[in-house]
Amino acid sequence: MSTKMIQKKLSSNNRSRAQDLKGLMNLAEAVILQSLEDIWVLEHKDECRNFFGGDGFKIYAGITRLDTITKLKILHLLGGKGHERNIRVH
Repeated sequence: MSTKMIQKKLSSNNRSRAQDLKGLMNLAEAVILQSLEDIWVLEHKDECRNFFGGDGFKIYAGITRLDTITKLKILHLLGGKGHERNIRVH
């Protein structure tokens, strides 16, 4: 295989990986947003609070590369006045 062919294949693989990463980030963001919507639905409230209070949010926020301030804003929204504040920031 020639050097040009190898470089072309590597370039193609890099684009594919970048597209895969972008898709993964979009999916993780969608999961977080859906959980924010679902937390106000009685049937999903406990599951969503477990997501935000456990490793789920930590993992998905890491995939989406949310900064600490944004994570704090989301968690503050969920633990606002009148709600338990047992959700931890990672």
